[in-house]
Amino acid sequence: MDQNGSQVPPFEPEDYARVEAAANIVGKSPEDFVRDAALAAADDPFLKALGKTRDRVPQLAEVFATQDTRAVDTGTAAWPDPAPMGSRDLHEIQQHGHAA
Repeated sequence: MDQNGSQVPPFEPEDYARVEAAANIVGKSPEDFVRDAALAAADDPFLKALGKTRDRVPQLAEVFATQDTRAVDTGTAAWPDPAPMGSRDLHEIQQHGHAA
């Protein structure tokens, strides 16, 4: 079974027991269970996206470097967001229909 290069090191006895128990639950041999899990993980869309990141980051960096990032003056000063409401404020709204 060395046709694909070096194999994964063996599991520790406690880890193998957990794999064996999980394989029994789904009716597979431990070897088939581990192979199927490894192949499913290798086909994971998130991992595929991470693999493509190496190519996409330089492309995005180039796009962002050419964008005009100067702020546009809208004629109004930027105001910070209002403070979040506390439970007391919410209670007053419920009682009176508006904040006091």
